[in-house]
Amino acid sequence: MNFSTKERYLLEDQKNHEKICIQKYSNYANLASDQQLKNIFKQNGQIEQEHYNTIDQLLKGQMPAMNQQGGGQSGSSQSGSQQSGSMQQSQPQMQSMIFQNTNQSGSQGNSNFNTNDRDLCTDMLMTEKYVSGAYNTAIFEFRDTQVRNILNHIQKEEQQHGEAIFKYMESKGMYQAQ
Repeated sequence: MNFSTKERYLLEDQKNHEKICIQKYSNYANLASDQQLKNIFKQNGQIEQEHYNTIDQLLKGQMPAMNQQGGGQSGSSQSGSQQSGSMQQSQPQMQSMIFQNTNQSGSQGNSNFNTNDRDLCTDMLMTEKYVSGAYNTAIFEFRDTQVRNILNHIQKEEQQHGEAIFKYMESKGMYQAQ
């Protein structure tokens, strides 16, 4: 794959963003007091690792194989591919379960929450907004349609991460959408 200098810089930026997301999600999963939030952070962190691996493959000149069922990227190794495929297939189910549990455990307007958990969520929501916006810019800068599609898929998953955090926050009374 022959990337322009600008395309390579954009991929390096996204790889660094993914690395920071992985670190934050890992650290925040350990810091969160609510088990439900820990699970959201752990799940999002695993998917961020898949994003990191995909960007790394692109930078190494390899075109990541797209998962036929989930539309997700597979890892660079066979076992990574199988793991990624199963992660992609289960992600919508897991997010649905997270949202369902959130709606059952939290009531609208509930303000009985841990402020540390709120701060962790707020930071991750801002991070996801930033990273998603950076992918949006990168998508428009790539010549190769296949690479654009890969980046677009990753961006959609970043938006899903933000949605999971938003719904958790809303259910706990941490975020009031007006």
